[in-house]
Amino acid sequence: MIGITFLLLLIVISPAVDADVFKCISSSGKITYQGKPCTPNAQQEKIPIEPTDPRQLAEAERRLAIWQMERDKQKAERLEAERMQRKEQQRFEEVEALKRSAEAQRLQAEAELRQAEALENQYRMPAYPLYYLPYQSRFPYRDRYRNNDQPPRRQIYESKSTRTTNSTRR
Repeated sequence: MIGITFLLLLIVISPAVDADVFKCISSSGKITYQGKPCTPNAQQEKIPIEPTDPRQLAEAERRLAIWQMERDKQKAERLEAERMQRKEQQRFEEVEALKRSAEAQRLQAEAELRQAEALENQYRMPAYPLYYLPYQSRFPYRDRYRNNDQPPRRQIYESKSTRTTNSTRR
């Protein structure tokens, strides 16, 4: 695109400028175009510049104007598409923000409801005990290995007072 604009600009300006163009071919074979004569060790050719016809100039200007209008139209369409895309993105972000806000409000309402229920239940006494203590015998391993057919054994503990009384009786 820039190259086309440059060439058309060159065509438009060329009749007003009377300059020579030199084609220089160096000893290594590199070709360069320049507006001043070549160095002595390079081969030089002068390229003639023909004056442009006014009809060709008018045609080039017309094509340039058409091309610029098309480019401006494409640029306007691109800008409009970008504006619409930004607008749609903004709408989408607003909807997402509203969804997040609604979800936050719902969660807050649930938290307030749980807090109110906790305050109501704080002083209410339950109708059942909070926990049951498991039964533990005083000697948990004593009866485990006993045969269930036998009656439980009772140990007789002697106190000091009975020992002394028994020993004095003898």
